[in-house]
Amino acid sequence: MTPIVTPARVIVGLLTIVTFSDVWPQASPLAGGLLALVAGGYVLGCAAFPYRKCRACRGMGRHTSGVFGGIRLCKRCDGNGLQLRAGRHVWNAINRHRSRRSR
Repeated sequence: MTPIVTPARVIVGLLTIVTFSDVWPQASPLAGGLLALVAGGYVLGCAAFPYRKCRACRGMGRHTSGVFGGIRLCKRCDGNGLQLRAGRHVWNAINRHRSRRSR
């Protein structure tokens, strides 16, 4: 399982704090620009690579039983080993909403 605290999460958290608080007012525009750059990179990453490995089966698409070693398909990804990224879920919801409004 992936750790809860990763370096990327720490950096984004610090950029957010510096951008939206009065901790270091001189660095706020720079931090805001870096935060926008990171967010833009994530959006481009979601557009280019919409799927990630399933966390439950680590991209294998199957689980093994602990007692007898039987193999069964992963319930989260339906056995294909891939799941949509969270950002891509948002992207798809926005596109669905826009297509319904234009009808």
